[in-house]
Amino acid sequence: MSKFSKFGNRILSVLVLILIVFICTTSNSVATDDEITPYYINILKEEATIDISGLKSECSAKLYSKNSLTLSIKMELQKNKSGGYETVETWTSSKTGTYLSVSESRLINVFADYRLKVTFTAGTETSIVYDYP
Repeated sequence: MSKFSKFGNRILSVLVLILIVFICTTSNSVATDDEITPYYINILKEEATIDISGLKSECSAKLYSKNSLTLSIKMELQKNKSGGYETVETWTSSKTGTYLSVSESRLINVFADYRLKVTFTAGTETSIVYDYP
């Protein structure tokens, strides 16, 4: 085998390896700001926020879809207990369309730690998002 043929095979092997790595890292996900975000067909955007001021927690969630279909949001206010979170309040809403929002409030214990867990569903796609105050 000639030197060129060995060199050509090595270059071809490296190019194939680079192509495989590229395909594996770009399929089914999008990387943004050092965070991997799943690629959805129906879910366009989801937002979840919890704000705590004094004794009151304000929880909200918004779901945007690309097409009109059945949307649902399940918000769970969770309290940290012994290293795990326990749901203390649940709110749900659903409708058909391209946009759905929920906003609720609840009195809380100022000495406890809370988070908001939101389950978004658009058609058959589901996404779970957590937000911390």
